[in-house]
Amino acid sequence: MADDYELEDTDSFVDKAKKSHKADKEYWAKIYRAGIDDAKFLSDDPYAQWMKGDYVDRVSTGRPAITIDQLSQFIHQVANDIRMNTPTINVIPSGYESDPETAEAYKGIIKNIEYSSNADNAYDTGVFNAIKQSLGFIRVDHRYIDDTFNQELFIDRVINPFSCWLDKESVAIDGSDAKHATVIEKISVKEFKRLYPGKEVSCFEDDSSKSHKDDDLIAIAEHFCVEETERTIGIDAQGNVSDASPKGKFVKTRKVYDRKIMRYKLSGNAVLEESVFPGQYIPIVPVYGEENWIDGERNLFSLIRKSKDAQMMFNYWKSLETEILMKAPIAPIMAAEGQVEDFKDDWLNPSKAMVLRYKAKDLDDNLIGAPQRLEPPTIPTGIVNASRGVVDDIKATMGIYGSSLGQRSNETSAVAINARKEEGDVATFHFADNLTKSITQVGRVLVSAIPEIYDTARILRIIGEEDQPKRIGVNGELAEDQEETIDLKKGKYDVKVVTGAPFTTLRQESAQALQSLMTAYPDMMPIMGDLYFKYSDFAGAQQMASRFKKVVDPKFLDPEDREELEQEPIDPEKEQMVNLIQQGQQAIQQMQQEMGNLKSQLDNKQMEAQIKAKELEIKAADVEIKRESLALDAYKTKSDVELKNKEIEADLIKTRIEAKSQLTPDMVIMDGDLNGGEPPIAAIMNQFAQTISNGLLTMAEMQAQGNQAVIQAIQNPPPREVIRDENGNIAGVR
Repeated sequence: MADDYELEDTDSFVDKAKKSHKADKEYWAKIYRAGIDDAKFLSDDPYAQWMKGDYVDRVSTGRPAITIDQLSQFIHQVANDIRMNTPTINVIPSGYESDPETAEAYKGIIKNIEYSSNADNAYDTGVFNAIKQSLGFIRVDHRYIDDTFNQELFIDRVINPFSCWLDKESVAIDGSDAKHATVIEKISVKEFKRLYPGKEVSCFEDDSSKSHKDDDLIAIAEHFCVEETERTIGIDAQGNVSDASPKGKFVKTRKVYDRKIMRYKLSGNAVLEESVFPGQYIPIVPVYGEENWIDGERNLFSLIRKSKDAQMMFNYWKSLETEILMKAPIAPIMAAEGQVEDFKDDWLNPSKAMVLRYKAKDLDDNLIGAPQRLEPPTIPTGIVNASRGVVDDIKATMGIYGSSLGQRSNETSAVAINARKEEGDVATFHFADNLTKSITQVGRVLVSAIPEIYDTARILRIIGEEDQPKRIGVNGELAEDQEETIDLKKGKYDVKVVTGAPFTTLRQESAQALQSLMTAYPDMMPIMGDLYFKYSDFAGAQQMASRFKKVVDPKFLDPEDREELEQEPIDPEKEQMVNLIQQGQQAIQQMQQEMGNLKSQLDNKQMEAQIKAKELEIKAADVEIKRESLALDAYKTKSDVELKNKEIEADLIKTRIEAKSQLTPDMVIMDGDLNGGEPPIAAIMNQFAQTISNGLLTMAEMQAQGNQAVIQAIQNPPPREVIRDENGNIAGVR
């Protein structure tokens, strides 16, 4: 409907909207009146929690009328429990062309909408109103982004739930079946003229012929309604579904309806604005309190509805108790007739008189005693017990008891205390559950509207699982490192809401769990240290997580983290250290080969020395030669032991070098044992080379000494005396 429609058409539409709104008001009137009474009962009006007549009677006679609110604490307890468990909207693929990646993109877009529009405020306000006054509302809207023609969706809170009127035919707990809704907004006549110049000033709820001043407030209506267009579809023998035409051959046909949400701004006699709201749902979502249906009639109850009588009783008993206590310091005085009449003012206010005078004689002129103060009135135990009992009545009508409020009880174990607290949470769980259902409907509204609002090729910001922002390209646009664009118009998606602790709470729990794990197993720090700092909240934790990630073995990192580290430019000092370590590993391999060769050569020399010694022993057949040979063997044995010690010492040094060389460059740099004036690997290699050099020198000296002893034994044999037998034959040498 356009603004230039004929007047009779406009009048008929406005009248139709007024008639629909009037019917909705009549249906909801009883529920709204009860909700307004609940809200007023918790206000700061002096007689809000009193029967007005009782309050006036007590105050007019100078008696106290005390209000001690017991109900607000229960409302805040339930509302704050719900706030601590924020619902999360999840998007699930449901259609033929749907896919998990697009569903994840929808979820990220919705989460970004929630963040940018402070949706928590809308959710909290909606459920708080439902708890306090039986119903609240959440609404979804859209707007232009800065100085562009791109639009965005946002979630807004409804401060006054009694300004929203939903279709009286709606029976769904989340209002998803509503065919229309009206939101009444009151603005000044001056503001109306500014917003709608040239339009006649007319109030939607009052007689349009009434004249208005600039400061007067008038009501205009924001009216949403569903328009359905009927069409027929058919299925052919091959199973193809299409619009049915008279000439087509279809096995079966049926009627379907295309939904369109119309949005109007209405005065009392004109259509001020008209547009189409994106999606297929009325964007006004109710949050109901306790729902009860009787003979097809809906009833909604707040948390305090059934506790108001007990609260008024509590106020009455406490006022009566206070009244009795106020009289105790000024207990009544008994005096004979005529004794105090002449001094009436003093006796009426004895605290103001320094001297209390009286007549010592009565009217018959007889002497009488002085006036006497009577015993002060005592507070009946029944009144005290009644006020205490009423407190229990208040708790019983709500199902919330002391342990749910943090009060001590008979339970001693943590399990028993938590079980008792959960009983109170279960008694009021329907408020949290109704909010979850309403947020699910908010998700449906968003999912159906997103393809129409975000309909151009552009880059969008989304929020991931861990509250990390990310950019994606949609409808043909590609973000950085994005391989394929996301088509938001392709496929159908459902919504599921999961209630749990917010990510901030989960992160704190993760940090505590990791801290406990690493306290018990310190060796886990090099593996999970980056995660511990990532989920910590102290200053600098994220920077520490980023640095610690660089020293974690890459095989423990996620693929994206490994790619990020590989793409980082290498620090020159870090690159130099990597080269030194590689050179050190090569040097170790060369030294191992040289040590093997030296050991082989040494074995050959030892064998040659033994052969020569045997030859001398046989040729000389001399005891002295044997003694020299044994001495030589002993000397060689000692040299072997010393050489073995040197080899063990070299192996130990080599083992330390290999252990250090297996560390990542950053760990080498962080190792306190290696921080010196020169690169640590160079110092270790110098020490190792010196040890090898000393070992080779020792072996050379031992070999030279052994060879020299053998040569001397051969070249300079000791003097010998030949011994002959009695026949002149040689018998030996000495």
